[in-house]
Amino acid sequence: MRGPLVVLVGVSGAGKTTIGRLVADRLGVGLVETDDLVARETGLSVGQLIISGDPRLPDLQTRGALEALSVGGPGTDGVVTLGASLPAQDKIARAIEVARSSGALVVELVADTAEIARREGLNAPRSVALGAPRAMLTTMIRSLREVYARVADLSVDTVGVAPAVVADRVFTAM
Repeated sequence: MRGPLVVLVGVSGAGKTTIGRLVADRLGVGLVETDDLVARETGLSVGQLIISGDPRLPDLQTRGALEALSVGGPGTDGVVTLGASLPAQDKIARAIEVARSSGALVVELVADTAEIARREGLNAPRSVALGAPRAMLTTMIRSLREVYARVADLSVDTVGVAPAVVADRVFTAM
């Protein structure tokens, strides 16, 4: 028994779900998203848990990721997408490394601030009281890209590239 075939990492809006579905379909395997594991357990989306300030969220996300990455877990012989910040946790980084040593390809999906803002609907005018969300997003992306560089085998830019082409690049790298 082994763990996942492909692990996708990247910031929210980079295309993990879209590319994950395409790669899983092409391979004829399942797609496991850690956010879905959390939602299945709680009956609430990760977004709802964030908005409500649910203190269980970090633990639920960590457990879901460890489960998805584990040998014999729900991601076994499939494609796993991880929540954006999960690879920054030492436990998760170690689990990713174990998956890699079992043959998983770890792919970072990349998109710049402007594209993430567009995809996530952050281009709308906002109150000045909210501060500078694009600056915060840029800082977050830069910080997470450093984390992803330590765990990923491959980085694929998704800006201006058709999802099918990105999925082909992942498939070819396998």
